[in-house]
Amino acid sequence: MDTRLLSLLRESSPGWVSSEVLRQGDGVSRVTISKRVQKLQGLGYKIESSTRKGYRLLGEPNDLHADDLKARLAGTDFYATPFILKQETGSTNDDLRKLAEEGAPEGTVLFSERQREGRGRRGRTWYSQPGDSLLFSILLRPPFPPGQGTLIPLLAATAVYRALTSLGIDNVGIKWPNDVLIEDKKVCGILCEMSVSLEGIEYALLGMGLNVSTPAEDFPEELQSIACSLNSATGKQWDRADVMVQILEDMAHLIQQLWDGDTASILEGWKEGAVTPGQQVDVTLGDGSRVSGQARGVTQEGALVLKLNDGSERVFHSGEVSVRPTTL
Repeated sequence: MDTRLLSLLRESSPGWVSSEVLRQGDGVSRVTISKRVQKLQGLGYKIESSTRKGYRLLGEPNDLHADDLKARLAGTDFYATPFILKQETGSTNDDLRKLAEEGAPEGTVLFSERQREGRGRRGRTWYSQPGDSLLFSILLRPPFPPGQGTLIPLLAATAVYRALTSLGIDNVGIKWPNDVLIEDKKVCGILCEMSVSLEGIEYALLGMGLNVSTPAEDFPEELQSIACSLNSATGKQWDRADVMVQILEDMAHLIQQLWDGDTASILEGWKEGAVTPGQQVDVTLGDGSRVSGQARGVTQEGALVLKLNDGSERVFHSGEVSVRPTTL
């Protein structure tokens, strides 16, 4: 992937970039530039050429390229870490877990076009079609005790919330702890899995599934009332690479805050998008039991505080939250 050439074309898009500018720094010939442009065209980039004006970028493919994504993250910690693309896999979290146990560095990103065994919380299957979604996992090595691990899912949801908001998408919200919604329909699911020892958190895996271009009618019937994609929610087409780069830029900033001990900023960021506090909810626990009450907010560790019907409060570090319908 010719990331330097792409960067120059993107900076001027949809304007023209002369061959002289493209040749600067490399000292190559016009013929070489032409061949490099042809290779990008072969990858699906729409680049127009003109003998007098040079070249201009008119469109990009829907495909994801590891080196291109990494180049676009220059200036963040992700620029120095491995990006791994698989066309198909069972689970990006499972694949990244193996790499984590082999010593892969923090910030390693593994993404796939298709997951055969993508899953959400409580073993649910994550629905996606090849090319429609962003399916990736991030390896973290938190420098704090396991008790603060509950902040990591909140951090991830906040990064997605901020990214989508920055892209101009309205009505984005977060349901505790880390479901990202658009107008009450789930657009992004996040699965955080950790390996913990007596010394602390060995590593954390953030598995993310974001529906980008799935048409509303393509969701299974049982999901059509509760799930959406960026396309079905906004009526616009979205470039997956643009969305992923924005998420990782926001993620890098929030990770640095949390690693520096600034938990207050993480909690404030999460509260910006949170839609759970103040609502009547049911919390389903791992054993299948259910507790009902009013969501009051979160603790300093990101755990949910629920006010029960008898007036007492109970704290939940995990669980599946469902909002009760409002009765008139």
